Amino acid sequence: MMQATVSRKTATWLVTLLMGAALSACSSYKPPKPTPLQQNPASVAAATSWTQKLAGNVQFPLLVAADGDQVVLGSSNGQVQALQASTGASLWQAQAGKSLSAGVGTDGATSAVVVDNNMLVALRNGQEVWRTRLASQAYTAPLVAGGRVFVLTADRGITTYDAANGYRLWQQTARGNTADRMVLEQSSLLMPAGGMLLAGVSGRVVVFNPDNGTGMLEMVLASPRGIHQVASIADVIAPATRANASLCARSFQAAVGCVDMTNGSTVWTQPSDGSTGVTGDAGIVIGTDRTGDVVAWNRQNGEQLWQNRNLRYRNLSAPLLVGNLVVVGDGDGMVHILDRNTGLLHNRIATDGSAIQAAPVLAGHTVVVVTSKGTVTGIRLN
Repeated sequence: MMQATVSRKTATWLVTLLMGAALSACSSYKPPKPTPLQQNPASVAAATSWTQKLAGNVQFPLLVAADGDQVVLGSSNGQVQALQASTGASLWQAQAGKSLSAGVGTDGATSAVVVDNNMLVALRNGQEVWRTRLASQAYTAPLVAGGRVFVLTADRGITTYDAANGYRLWQQTARGNTADRMVLEQSSLLMPAGGMLLAGVSGRVVVFNPDNGTGMLEMVLASPRGIHQVASIADVIAPATRANASLCARSFQAAVGCVDMTNGSTVWTQPSDGSTGVTGDAGIVIGTDRTGDVVAWNRQNGEQLWQNRNLRYRNLSAPLLVGNLVVVGDGDGMVHILDRNTGLLHNRIATDGSAIQAAPVLAGHTVVVVTSKGTVTGIRLN
């Protein structure tokens, strides 16, 4: 059976389309018009420090990898590039393949991406050091940590390789029949945490021993639901936010919640129909939902703290919390800077007019955003 796939943007509106079809037989459904932008108060200082242009567009689920003052990113045509976050200067670039499907992961020395024909490629200082073929498609950025490269494939299996030579160390295959499952074409949760490996497997956060792949804990954020394939997707998606033993994340189109990694308990979940990851600190969790609302929850109990409804239907990116500011991009290339405690707009910066394609990241003192046209922008917040 051919495996169906769905992108974040497609899935975001597909649920709405299905609901609309149930109410009427109209085949000319159009998404609601974006809410007009409010006047920019420019009440905090924010400015573009630099811009760079990648070799191609970004039409795959890019996660920008940040390590110190370096960011590593890639374009759909297979080029991978490292930039100095403070200046935008190019540190190295490499052609990993004809097309990129997942990336980027880095530990500052080794960077890893997945390219055409399911090839996992490891790079060091712009030079390829090894490549190996995966058993399945991958849309989750590889994780490079502890001298190893971890890969979560679309069939919900995990394989680990030696970062130095590509030797396969261990493999965990997915449980149950996955042949007819719809695949979400964006990065699922895959991150290190205090000597453990965390992975999103359907609606669960699974804790593995990174040395041998042994499963240690499973924590449920959401259960697959619905009678059609789109509604049954409950993948735990990246990025997520961790504060000590508290991990908070989004389950695609179902919920946002927090789990306790010390005992495997689910602390709280709140219904939230969204397709982007979350950000936060020890006191707050912030996410964007399908309608374009930016919502903040109390990290300890899940109580809603505030909700910004002024960016509705603007195809928002995942947010990034930087001190007392929240940075979120939209489908028109605007970067909105909100107040952490109230959600109110403080400032807005324009990029190239195309969608902010990846979650903003903080590298050193610079916020880095990437558009679908391949424009990389460094923003300084003061």
